[in-house]
Amino acid sequence: MSATCAMAAPSAACSELRAPRRATCAASRPAGPRNGRFAHSPTTRRASSRHRMSDVRASSESVVASGPTTFLYKQVELETKFGIALFDITPQIREAVKEAAVAHGTVHVVSRHTTTAVTINEMEDRLIDDVRQWCLKMAPPTHPYLHNDIHLRDGPPDWPGGNEAWRAQEPINAHSHLLSMMLGNTASIPVVGGDLVIGTWQSVILVELDGPRTRTVGVQVVGVEGA
Repeated sequence: MSATCAMAAPSAACSELRAPRRATCAASRPAGPRNGRFAHSPTTRRASSRHRMSDVRASSESVVASGPTTFLYKQVELETKFGIALFDITPQIREAVKEAAVAHGTVHVVSRHTTTAVTINEMEDRLIDDVRQWCLKMAPPTHPYLHNDIHLRDGPPDWPGGNEAWRAQEPINAHSHLLSMMLGNTASIPVVGGDLVIGTWQSVILVELDGPRTRTVGVQVVGVEGA
């Protein structure tokens, strides 16, 4: 076939060239049902889909609760360590759920700082070391970040002593801000039967990225009161 025949609108000559190919394909197709992974009929495929959905529904667990709704907010304070450090705050969150007397609902956790993070994971010593090393690799503290050019930044207009006093106390911590954005600083956890719905090895963790500091974590419990 010429280039003109391939690019232009189909001509009689082109049709004559293509027609035998279609006929050959039709003739070479075996009669009867197809074999292999496409052998299922539409009816069989629909039945398989229904079976899979039934399995999913049968394995799921749902809880429906109604009654007076409770809202409780409290703050958890803790003193952190130097550099990057992880703290298990699960006990404090469980205590807030108990204090709210919520049987079914949600607890929302938020770090109230721009250089910390909140996550849910395993508090295992060697994993914690891995987290520290990963953070330092992802955002090296010595990188020339623009945020660290303190001399080019202005502080709040009402800062005592003006810009010079503000710059003197401002930390070099751009890497901590970036890590906080990457890791996130909130978590929402279901509450069922008066307890947190988390896995066996899961803990709610506050990640300090610029310690040591005094840190505050907000905990809000929302849900239906228990009997």
